[in-house]
Amino acid sequence: MTDAARTLQRRVLEHIRTAQLWGEGQSVLVAVSGGVDSTALLHLLHRTQGAHGGRLRVLTVDHGLRDASSVEAEGVAQVSDSLDLPCEIVRLDLSEGPNLAERARDARRAVLLARGTDRIATGHHEGDQAETVLYHLLRGSGMRGLKGMQARLGVWVRPLLREPRSVLEAWAHSENISWVDDPSNATSQRGRIREILPQLDELHGGAGRALARSSRLLAREDDYLEKMVEQVWGEVSVPGGLDRTLLMGLHPALQLRVLRRLIADGRVRADPLEAVVRGALTTPGQLDLGYGLLLVCLDGVLRVEKP
Repeated sequence: MTDAARTLQRRVLEHIRTAQLWGEGQSVLVAVSGGVDSTALLHLLHRTQGAHGGRLRVLTVDHGLRDASSVEAEGVAQVSDSLDLPCEIVRLDLSEGPNLAERARDARRAVLLARGTDRIATGHHEGDQAETVLYHLLRGSGMRGLKGMQARLGVWVRPLLREPRSVLEAWAHSENISWVDDPSNATSQRGRIREILPQLDELHGGAGRALARSSRLLAREDDYLEKMVEQVWGEVSVPGGLDRTLLMGLHPALQLRVLRRLIADGRVRADPLEAVVRGALTTPGQLDLGYGLLLVCLDGVLRVEKP
């Protein structure tokens, strides 16, 4: 076992404490798929429960898209039972078709959120973070997308976010913990991105770790810029919208963020917002933002309307 795997349990506990992922007595719902990351998370949280103080319970989702999925879900329940932890199996009725991975993710998140728990712990690790950053980079995302996942965001917590998958595997092997790999992961968009990372490592050693580190740096800068948006919002906002002239007096980076706050819909792409920063809508007119939204300029005020 590597030194990193040998000290994994201690690092995870320290991360829970320093990042304040949850407090003594709070309920923590552990989302377990049966893969190495979530299975390792389950065992790590169980072994350190006396120190972190969370009240653990487990939920696993059977998406019903593979013949083996029900058996895997039952396997998670058996492991939970051996640890004396309550486990719920939720079976979804998803149909084949477009955007299946996205629909499965949304349904899974809805199930977890509906359980009314203080925290939802997922097994996302450093490799997942690198894939997330690369995915958003390919989509042309700004800092908000490139900062990747956060260790804690609302009820969602990710205790393993700084740990490489290789360390989780080494630790699980050393503890005789078994897991299952979902073959559909390899054919998903994320799975194909995952195949690229070893090639990037050949070009620049430690590319995955470097991408994850960049996300942490960008997260700090994103937090700083959001604080600046809070400061200027009262200066440029008017009833129902934004003063177009005052908005143009801000730095372009702040203009984009202030516009995003006005629109309040994360699906809107950056292209129309960049057009505004470059000078669109200086006169009365409207700009189609997509998703049934229009950005309208009238009497020097920018407003969001639905057609």
